[in-house]
Amino acid sequence: MSSALSPAMSRLTIGLPAFAIALAVLVSPSAGRETGGEALRWLALELVNQSRAAHNLPPLRLEAKLTSAAQFHADDMLRRDYYAHNSPEGRSVSDRYQSFGGSRWVLTAENIAKCEGCKPPLSEVYVRQMHEKWMLSPGHRANILREGLDSFGYGIIIDASERFYAVQTFAGPGTPEGAASAAGGDTALSPEEQAGAALERINARREAIGRTPLKLSAPLSAAARSLAPGRGASDFNVDPSPDLYGALPAAERKSWPSLTVLLASCGGCGATPMAADVANFIGQWLGHQDYEKILLSGDLTHWGFTIAADGQGKKIAVGLAGKRN
Repeated sequence: MSSALSPAMSRLTIGLPAFAIALAVLVSPSAGRETGGEALRWLALELVNQSRAAHNLPPLRLEAKLTSAAQFHADDMLRRDYYAHNSPEGRSVSDRYQSFGGSRWVLTAENIAKCEGCKPPLSEVYVRQMHEKWMLSPGHRANILREGLDSFGYGIIIDASERFYAVQTFAGPGTPEGAASAAGGDTALSPEEQAGAALERINARREAIGRTPLKLSAPLSAAARSLAPGRGASDFNVDPSPDLYGALPAAERKSWPSLTVLLASCGGCGATPMAADVANFIGQWLGHQDYEKILLSGDLTHWGFTIAADGQGKKIAVGLAGKRN
């Protein structure tokens, strides 16, 4: 019987919470199944990194959690006889990654492939041939050469009935949406530049409807930064009911008869705050009826803003809109 390699269309996802799933990575040889060892995984990584180096992209590192997710999916597809990125229960690559301890906030991607009529044992030939097939497919090639990735996992399995499955998994902080396509979108911004860029976008909308432009407030931006989590925070979140006045310097608290906080977050959107992040967060708020009403209110006079990034793909925007005496 001739062999026929069949790579599936790639899938790119930002994670959502997942339930734990059972694991059986190592399959008993007595069951007629063979899984790939460390040597084949390191070869798969070497081939991926060679392709990335040829396009001036940084190398990936082998990650145990991604490899466990990849090997589980390869084994599961063979054991239950299906071929898809999502399991019969609807579990995605992000779900599987989280089940093995990965973060829901990173960018994840997956390439899968199968072969009918591929004879055991597993060898370097299969790994090299599969990589070549993936690189010839636009969707799979895009995952291998995607920016914003830093980690790689690999799973491979074959059985005595000549069924073969391979899975590549990828993860990383990602990149901000629109960073590459928008002029200056990939520019890293200081906290002061973030606040100024956000204000510029808000005031453009206010001026379009005849509202008085807001002024940038250093105390409000400082308060926004104090509300945002630090990069090393164990719980990278903002208190959903923050003490807005407590975040202000004591001398400023009586100067603001009203304050409103706006929060937003993204996952897989890069490690560093960039111009594209400001555009995305402010666009999100101005595109939402309730937030737009706040930002375009005639009662506002000042604005403060910051973006906090955990360095692994999660970012949180904190905006403070206020009326000053």
